[in-house]
This record gives sequence, structure tokens and C-alpha cells, in this order.
Amino acid sequence: MSSPRVQKYFEAMPQQIKNLGGYTYNFRTVIVWQGRVTTGPNAGKDAMVMDIDSATWADNNRRVLILATPASDLNATAAMKTQSHAAGNYIDGSVRFAMYVETPESWTNAQAYFTRAVEHHLRGQLGSPVEVFYGANDVQPILEGVNGGTSGQETTSTFVSAGTDIPALWPAPGGV
Repeated sequence: MSSPRVQKYFEAMPQQIKNLGGYTYNFRTVIVWQGRVTTGPNAGKDAMVMDIDSATWADNNRRVLILATPASDLNATAAMKTQSHAAGNYIDGSVRFAMYVETPESWTNAQAYFTRAVEHHLRGQLGSPVEVFYGANDVQPILEGVNGGTSGQETTSTFVSAGTDIPALWPAPGGV
């Protein structure tokens, strides 16, 4: 079941990042891809790709791929999920995020600032756990089924997790 809540987060995110970072871009034009992952190990999850530089990839673009995973226990136990009273379907509106970014050439440049703004929005403003994956400096964030990723293009094989950051004062990772 697709989460309309997550899609609304994605639609509002460019404006929130614009406000946080002091950017001047047209927030309606920066979403490169948004929707439901249809293939690969992340099929069924919501994702988006945002690039505030260009719709065409180039090294050092401020581009991020964000994947929303329904929050659950480690075994995804059905009894731990919320069901809709109307249809008896599981509701997957509560999520944690994974963000895939190119490693900045410098941790003080515009690309690093953008990465921190996106993470701050997800973890700080939305209050969601965020796992950050960094790739090589010249590697575009691609995931199978997202942003033109084809079969077998699983970003986690080339992108390395920098760990999961959870919002302050939460006893355990959950989701928004």
C-alpha cells in the first residue's frame, strides 16, 4: 500500500530545504523522480530524487536519493503493524528514511551543506531516523527501480552506510 503521507513529505521537501538552506531555486522544478519503487529489493517502498542544480546528472550536483521504509520491528512482524479499520490493510505511513548522496569533495563546500540540510530536515524537522549512505565523489545516487536504475543496480553495493541518526530524546528508532 502506497503511503500518501510519504508522498506529501516528498512534495513539500524541496520548499523545506529551500527555506533551511537559504536557496533561491524554483522548488517546483527540483524533483527529478518521485514515486513507488517497482523492482528490486526495495520494491513497494516510496522514494524520491531531488537535485537543486539540474535535472541532468553531473559530478558535484547537489542531488539526493531518499528511500522511505515502513517503520517496524526487525522481523517486520505483522502483529506489530497498524491496520486500517476500514479495509483491514496494513498502514505503512510511519517511516524511516535512507538517503543516498555523493561524497562531497570538501566537507565545507555547497554540496556538503546541502547534504546536512536534507539530513536536518528528515531527522530534525520530521523527527525520523535517517541512515546516510555515501558513494564516491563522482557516483550518482541510483537504486534499482529509482532514477533510471536497472536490474542489479543496488546502491548499497557501492554506497557505504555512515550509520543511522535518530532524533534526540527517542528511546529507539521508530519513524514519522
